[in-house]
Amino acid sequence: MSFLHPGWLLLALILPLIILGAVLAYRSRSKAWRQLVAPRLRTQLVREAPQTRRWISLSLGLLGCALIIAAIARPYQGKTTTTERVNTRNILIAVDTSRSMLVKDGSPDRIATAKAMALELTNTFSNDRIGIIAFSGNSLLLAPLTIDHSSVRDTIGQLDTRIIPSGGSNIAAAVKTAFKTFSKIGHRSNALIIISDGENHNKTIDSIAEQISDGKCAISTVGVGSKEGDMIPDALSPDGKFRDVRGNAVYSRMIPDALMQLASAGGGIFTEANSNAPSAIRDSLAFLESNEQESLQISLPNEKYPWFLIPAILCLISSIIVRSNILSSAKHAPIAACLLLVFTPNDIHAATNLERAISAYENKDFATALSSFEAALDQTKGDDRHTIEFSIGSTAYRLKNWPTASLYFSNALLSPNKGLCEAAHYNMGNTLFQSALSMFKTAEKKDQPQAKTQTFQLENLTAAITQLEDAISHYSATIDLNAEHKDAQHNRTEAEKLLKQLKEQQKQEQQKQDQQKQEGDQPKQGKDDKPKDKGDKPDQKSDGSQQSDNPQQGDPNKPPEKPDDGDGQKPDQGDKPEPPNKPQKQQPGETDEAYAARILKENSDSETRPVKSQFLRVRRTTKDW
Repeated sequence: MSFLHPGWLLLALILPLIILGAVLAYRSRSKAWRQLVAPRLRTQLVREAPQTRRWISLSLGLLGCALIIAAIARPYQGKTTTTERVNTRNILIAVDTSRSMLVKDGSPDRIATAKAMALELTNTFSNDRIGIIAFSGNSLLLAPLTIDHSSVRDTIGQLDTRIIPSGGSNIAAAVKTAFKTFSKIGHRSNALIIISDGENHNKTIDSIAEQISDGKCAISTVGVGSKEGDMIPDALSPDGKFRDVRGNAVYSRMIPDALMQLASAGGGIFTEANSNAPSAIRDSLAFLESNEQESLQISLPNEKYPWFLIPAILCLISSIIVRSNILSSAKHAPIAACLLLVFTPNDIHAATNLERAISAYENKDFATALSSFEAALDQTKGDDRHTIEFSIGSTAYRLKNWPTASLYFSNALLSPNKGLCEAAHYNMGNTLFQSALSMFKTAEKKDQPQAKTQTFQLENLTAAITQLEDAISHYSATIDLNAEHKDAQHNRTEAEKLLKQLKEQQKQEQQKQDQQKQEGDQPKQGKDDKPKDKGDKPDQKSDGSQQSDNPQQGDPNKPPEKPDDGDGQKPDQGDKPEPPNKPQKQQPGETDEAYAARILKENSDSETRPVKSQFLRVRRTTKDW
């Protein structure tokens, strides 16, 4: 289950505030009646409505509000996908991203005007496949033809004059990219819309216009900018003006000649960028037939808000009925009884389970008693839970289920009832004592089958010691609550005796382990092992010669020969390399920094120099705007 508008679920935070306000209002109202009416006259003058109905009504109202909030969030489960066949045309929008598009004779400049015009054209051709081409000195297909116009709008929003590195303005390159894209599709309903200031630095526009006349692609053009023009800005220039390779400031204006030539060859129109341009281009491309090119899949969520809205209405109506006086009328008693059975907490069921548990406990059917006590616990709230938890612990103790008994006795210790806490501490101590004794098991002796005395051994000595220590602490807590508790005093004494014996046994085992560890660490000597004399040389061989660390054989006093360098000659033959210059000492008056720099320079393998600026300079084209 998911939600279409999950933000509405935050309204559920109001529900705890409503509960808090209801509680405060009830307390203030009761306090006001107590101050106004004397206690001896309160029963005669004040008629209080049953509080059970008040709180049931409030609960139903809050439940209805919660369900309404969930319905407003529009829950749904799964989606249904429907396929729709669409008739589309293929329209490519080519946007000029050359430097001249930065001229501020648009709103605020030409590139912003071109992007706004491209977005309007996307809305105009809402049922067609649209793609985006960016061009300057070169062209690039940024968004392929698609009916997903949201991705096309995202691509248009990312257009700027830095998207294509090569400078200049080559409208013919945009037309070639469009032709290449349309050739891969194979449909005849193709159109190209060029948005540019008309500056064209490529002379192949005439040959491109001749190729358009075969009718495979309709072309319309949109001119941005003004015929008066303005200077091209450059943020890196000191005066803020862009300059060509000769250092002259470049002045750019809209030149419609190339745009009009392409529109005439493509059977479209040329128009300047204004509010009427999209509709004019739409009318000029109306002759293109739409083709059934692809399927459009629409996913609709399966909303489930009626599952929440209908119960919400029923809860609100029930809240009103429970709070009204209609339930106090004898004529409507059957309705009241039905509502109370439906919406009242499970107190009746809890009482039934508790009676069944007590009866089973008295009959020593402890397994049935344990399950009934647990069922009653799930339906009980408040301080009564501690009493039932104590009963579960006692039943588990009878079943010798020590972990369960320990768990519920520890929960019963949280009761504010002093007597219940005293009994819980005492039974908790007994449980831990019995748990420790359960770890003992009889050790069978095969050589003494008829021995009168039995020996015992522990499975886990450390765990048994811990259990006894905890048992003694609970016995002590019982005595603190009731100093005359004889059974707790007796059991604590017995637990302390057993604990003392186990600790002595643990100490003996520890000493035994330490002794075995010490014996295992001592080295064992064989019969033929003799200690070496201090004067003996450990590296001396049996024949009296000393063993050398050098792995080479031969005279140890003779220096080893150098290995062959691969061409049959020794590396020490021929010209010997000159030894490196020894670093000079620090000269008088030379600082430590200067001395360190001189030593580093003398011992460096190479000296780095900055690359000359003429090698880093990129040659600019004649027209790169």
